[in-house]
Amino acid sequence: MSEVDNWTARQKAFAILAIGLTLFFHGAVPFLMTPTLGQAVWTTGFAKSFANGPLYSIYAHDFGLPKPAAIAFGLAGALPESWLIRLGLRPSDAYAGMVALWFMVAFCSAYLISRAFEASRSVSILGAMTWMSMPTIWAHSGYSMLSLGIALLPFYFLVSLNLFQRLPVSGPKSSVFLHFGASLVSVFMDGYTFVMFAAGSSILLCYFLLTDISNRRYLITIALPVQISSLYLAYLAYTTYVGKGQFETSPIDFFRGWGLDLSFIAVPTKGFHWFLDFLGVSVPRTDAVYFGDASVWRTTFSLPVILAGLFAWWQVRRKRSVATGFLAMAIVGFFMALGPTLKINAIKPEHIQITQPRQQSAMMPAEYGLGPTGSTWISETLPGFKSMRASYRWSALGILALWASVIVWAGSSRRGSVAPVATLMLITFLNIPNLPQRYHSLTDNRAQFLQIDEDLIDKLRVSVKRNEVVAFAPWGNDFIANYLAPAIGFRTFNIGGDKNLTSAQANWPPAMLALNGELDKSKISLITKILWDRNADVVVIPYFHMLWSPHLWPCVDQTRAKLTEVSRDDWSAIPGFYCPDQRKIMLRSVIREIEKLPDVEVADSDLFATVRLRRQLAADMARY
Repeated sequence: MSEVDNWTARQKAFAILAIGLTLFFHGAVPFLMTPTLGQAVWTTGFAKSFANGPLYSIYAHDFGLPKPAAIAFGLAGALPESWLIRLGLRPSDAYAGMVALWFMVAFCSAYLISRAFEASRSVSILGAMTWMSMPTIWAHSGYSMLSLGIALLPFYFLVSLNLFQRLPVSGPKSSVFLHFGASLVSVFMDGYTFVMFAAGSSILLCYFLLTDISNRRYLITIALPVQISSLYLAYLAYTTYVGKGQFETSPIDFFRGWGLDLSFIAVPTKGFHWFLDFLGVSVPRTDAVYFGDASVWRTTFSLPVILAGLFAWWQVRRKRSVATGFLAMAIVGFFMALGPTLKINAIKPEHIQITQPRQQSAMMPAEYGLGPTGSTWISETLPGFKSMRASYRWSALGILALWASVIVWAGSSRRGSVAPVATLMLITFLNIPNLPQRYHSLTDNRAQFLQIDEDLIDKLRVSVKRNEVVAFAPWGNDFIANYLAPAIGFRTFNIGGDKNLTSAQANWPPAMLALNGELDKSKISLITKILWDRNADVVVIPYFHMLWSPHLWPCVDQTRAKLTEVSRDDWSAIPGFYCPDQRKIMLRSVIREIEKLPDVEVADSDLFATVRLRRQLAADMARY
């Protein structure tokens, strides 16, 4: 970082343009776009609940009754979003604003890493753009905090390099606090990227211990204790917050099904990369044929950065450069991404495609791969690693490491060298998705978010009073309950998120626990018992899908979103995702049976029905 002159007007303009394009590209533009929908609704529920309470509130008191709910992942996103909601932003815009905040941190961190490796300002800005263009970031937007966690990997590793190599980013004392702060952000953003941060930074520390003899005493006496203690304290803070240290582990076939197929690295999936689609080198992929789910093959195309990173390492290998440490990180990242079994275009046999269609056969038995990779013991035994069930996500660590190798090459090249700049530009260009299609998708996300408010919030607010306790029947992974409760002001047992649902169920009344699965006439007695026992003031029977409607409102056939043919097929294949009018017809006989009961009153509408005790009966019970 030898340049000490002020920024030129051209550099300032380039930086502003680069950050603006990055935020626009990712949909982090309040009042115009929202980066995703379903996870945005889920996260915003927590943020809105925090905003309804004191400024220090970090638990949701509106849903997941009877106990306050800790957000299983993403507190580092939901909390700042709650601050934006307090300032008066609409939920959809508060979510976009929160994402913009963290993406700017990610962009600036990528820039600072480039400057630390002595790349020029302009090349550093380009390098940051290249990182933010990676499919592993933008194609994970539907997973909200995972996308943010991956984007923030340069921030985590900038802090680590600052501690290990005493970069001129902060003073010695500040580097300790920065490392602890980054560890806290990481663990409360996303568990996957926290484990990547811990593993990757430990690899770098080992590399410096082996190669940096003059600095070894400092690394052993200062850097190593800080590394261990900050990661441990961050993990301890997380387990204290969520109330448990370990969630249920998944079978090894899950790791195998979500393992990285080598063909996904080399050949992009059709419909996701504009120029490569134009060249005709992309191939269509669906979960009807491949194991895992769409995230495995849509987010992992990385051949350009792999080739560039390896070439960059070759160029600087004799300079005892940190690029060798990054190469070790990349090898570990991609090795763990493969999962327990090596796969090259591994597809489901025809009999499985027929008897166990799509997600019913997402997990993969070992016999359908080429052979073991040797990581089974690691995934089954080591803490942290055994929670990384979507193995392919380890590829983000490898991509980050190879990108950093290109940055090291750019910084070590002669001023004006064209090759590293051209390489960064080419990677960025090949990463570009179909921009018109993406623009429509991002603006549709915000439009659907607002439509949920208009179609559902306003109508439900008329039927359910503030502070009433609500039970949605039947229950499931009820993403939209997170948002409805704090937005309207009622309280509910229902909650979205597998981990959150498991935690809440431990304290539910028996009648509520039994109200799962399909709603039929046999469940009517459970509905009335919940009301008679005063566990809830009202039972809401939704005709919209509590999990999938907040991802695509209200359903495939009635959405206003502009769907591609591929995405329409994917949505249509989800079992049970019916439109509200179809669901209402399916439940008509159940509703009529409930209406016959003498002690309850039913109010039916297009999107839901409410069941509550008759007013006089409820009033009499309230007096005793």
